[in-house]
Amino acid sequence: MRRGCLEFRLSRCAIVASALYSLVLSSPAVFAGGHTWDVYEVFSNADGTIQFIELRETGGGATENGTGGKVVSSVSTGKTFTIVGNVVGNTSLKYFLIATQSFADLPGAPTPDRIIPAGSMPFFFNVAGDQVKYSTFDTFTFGPVPTDGILSMNRVGGSQINSPTNYAGQTGSVDASGGGDIPGDADGDGDVDLDDYYVLEDCFDGPDTAPTPTLPDVTEADCLAFFDQDDDSDIDLVDFHSFQQNFDIP
Repeated sequence: MRRGCLEFRLSRCAIVASALYSLVLSSPAVFAGGHTWDVYEVFSNADGTIQFIELRETGGGATENGTGGKVVSSVSTGKTFTIVGNVVGNTSLKYFLIATQSFADLPGAPTPDRIIPAGSMPFFFNVAGDQVKYSTFDTFTFGPVPTDGILSMNRVGGSQINSPTNYAGQTGSVDASGGGDIPGDADGDGDVDLDDYYVLEDCFDGPDTAPTPTLPDVTEADCLAFFDQDDDSDIDLVDFHSFQQNFDIP
């Protein structure tokens, strides 16, 4: 009687084990991770409106698709970005590009996989030095980031010419130096002073409101070109903060 009971239990265990084994083989996506991605490269221009954060799958894992819901964050600024949606396909040694819309608009820029909202800019991460984290799985600690619009800070090799790469494998190098233009220099005289402030004041209409300037020869397009540093089609306190950083003696 006892032997028969034991044989029944062993048989039942074998059936359960076989079912679990079949489930693992038939549904690998259910068990896909997202923990072997590292923060690999960060980039910023001088005023912090053009930034990107590049992740890389570094473990050679083919099923590290579970990026959805993972949080990229800056320890210094406290800003966070939650990745929406998983990636598909073989993830082994792939890249994942998170960037601002201003970066995406640059000539030659690879298409970002996700866009950082305008409200998180300028300066998602601190260019003076920061720790950028990918969830609880990785932290990239770095010192001052080059802000000449050409160089970036890399996990391997330090300061190098920027080389952003997206998940599709599209790569490139951007020039965010601005060609010598100074943000906030409305009169084009090479400095940001009280003359420019008068134009800013005329353009300043607050968040989510298109500027309606009253000064002669100043248009809405001029306001946005001179002062809209976070590219959200308004002139508000975020843009005023950028203006302050460039304000100097004429």
